[in-house]
Amino acid sequence: MPQLDFSMYASQGLWMIGFFCLLWAMLAIFVTPKIADIQEQRKRKIHEYVRTAEQLNQKAQSSLEKYENTISEAKKKAKADMQAHQTEVQKHLKESEIEMTAKLNQQIASSEFLLAKEKQETMQQIEQIAEDAALEIVRKLGFKEISFVDIEKIAKKENS
Repeated sequence: MPQLDFSMYASQGLWMIGFFCLLWAMLAIFVTPKIADIQEQRKRKIHEYVRTAEQLNQKAQSSLEKYENTISEAKKKAKADMQAHQTEVQKHLKESEIEMTAKLNQQIASSEFLLAKEKQETMQQIEQIAEDAALEIVRKLGFKEISFVDIEKIAKKENS
């Protein structure tokens, strides 16, 4: 076994030092710069992604604020419009109520006038029927040529 032969240790040590120096040089010249470059690119990309995410977050925050401001303005405007419309509706209702009250009062007055007129006509008809009935009774009693005017004169004399 050549590994255990002490006379070969010096040459094996020399080859080992040479091989490690060569390996170190190759790593230092070729591999380490590529790894460092890849790490630097990753750091730049991560930094760029973080910066982009912060910008997007700021844009989202400003959009959210604009949205909330727009919503609050819309709510205020809707509330003001609602109050204006409510006032307008109440005004219209009052006008309609006044108009309807006037129409109803006019109809009531017209109806009362017609009722009074019909009452007067009815009373005249009742008086006429009463006159006719009284005249008929008097004629049945035997006074054939008496008129209602004569009966009224007699009634007035008795009441006085």
